[in-house]
Amino acid sequence: MRASHRTPRSRQREAGSVLILALVYLTAVSITVLALAGWSMSNLHNSTRFAAVRELQDAARSTTELAMQNIRYTPMLSSSQTLDANPPSACWGSGPTSGLSHIDGYSLNVWCSTVWNPTSADTRVVTLSTCLQTLSAAQCAANPYLQVVVTYDDYPPGGAAAVSGPCTDWNWCGQGETIDSWTWA
Repeated sequence: MRASHRTPRSRQREAGSVLILALVYLTAVSITVLALAGWSMSNLHNSTRFAAVRELQDAARSTTELAMQNIRYTPMLSSSQTLDANPPSACWGSGPTSGLSHIDGYSLNVWCSTVWNPTSADTRVVTLSTCLQTLSAAQCAANPYLQVVVTYDDYPPGGAAAVSGPCTDWNWCGQGETIDSWTWA
């Protein structure tokens, strides 16, 4: 048998081959790591965006539910308030708007318009339009972020004779509540 003798020249070729192989391996690993890093960053940005949308939805829902409960028990039925208001009016208080500031970082207004039929069990049908405070009542009514239509029954449980006046006269406001629609933009 013949012993293999390597010349210094063949050792250099092998060393060069190993270096090229190591360079190819490092390049492949680097590309993979960069792709994974980009994918991770994209997912982190998406998570932040999803959280912001969820926070806006939670703020809109909270503000709208407050308006629903307020107008349920304290209806605003004078012609200068929410009665057939176009554009809609503030849902509570005596100011020009009804809204909440800094709910999950958002400031929202809720605008109401009421169709009133005091002699019916469906006494009031209220349309609540919720938008960012930067929009006017008319803009919000045309394109609300959240719009809810609610029907209130202002008669006592078990019914009563039809009364043509407001429920505030006999203190049975909002005895029944039916959410007819809940529509997100």
